Amino acid sequence: MGQARSDDASHLKNYIAQYAAPDPSDKGLEPPIYADNKSHALLGVNHPQLAGMLCPIKHAKAYHEDPKKVQAELQNGIIKIHSAAWPAFIYEGTPPGKDFDPDNVQEGFLKGYYLKWVSLLLP
Repeated sequence: MGQARSDDASHLKNYIAQYAAPDPSDKGLEPPIYADNKSHALLGVNHPQLAGMLCPIKHAKAYHEDPKKVQAELQNGIIKIHSAAWPAFIYEGTPPGKDFDPDNVQEGFLKGYYLKWVSLLLP
């Protein structure tokens, strides 16, 4: 079962750069990410836009107020990314998590634009 799931999802990495942008037909990621690039230097929290998407939702507001500071905290491990902290891209909003309400954590949950894009690519 694990291998089948891996085979189904393995083609997604070629589309991350295309669909991580809120409106890929208008503007892509800055700096751009290319599918054939072997370097991971600009992936994950090292990329300014991807860092905002991966940022734990409880820190999303701080990220929107000062992206460079929060990105540095993500890179340095001051803000930890772990399984109990939902990433901002799970939530509704452009940028991801922009509309997050800590008093109503269910609002916008699983409605992020990235999830919608990825769901179109799954078989």
